[in-house]
Amino acid sequence: MTLKLTNAKLLAWSNGPAGVPACRELDPELFFTEASDASASRPSPGERTALAVCAGCPVRDWCLERDLEECSVTSRIVGVRGGMRQADRRALHVQRYGRRAPYRAGAGDE
Repeated sequence: MTLKLTNAKLLAWSNGPAGVPACRELDPELFFTEASDASASRPSPGERTALAVCAGCPVRDWCLERDLEECSVTSRIVGVRGGMRQADRRALHVQRYGRRAPYRAGAGDE
């Protein structure tokens, strides 16, 4: 079983931006609903609910960037984060990094 967290929990432990994440008091399951098909142009009903929470979040950009940087492969990108659904974040990750993100100092053993 995978522990599901929103970036709100992680922001509390980091030097992230000032601001209270919109998801701070919400059940993380809200952001891990059934995803729409990758080829679907519209989000699933569950994704729409999560995206609405993200829409007004003051740390949305930080959340998206953190998720893209932390995921070394697209298969680790799940749920809604940073105002983007899973399929859109996976496509953005491939556009930026290809199949695997470049090595970053401190990201693991060489």
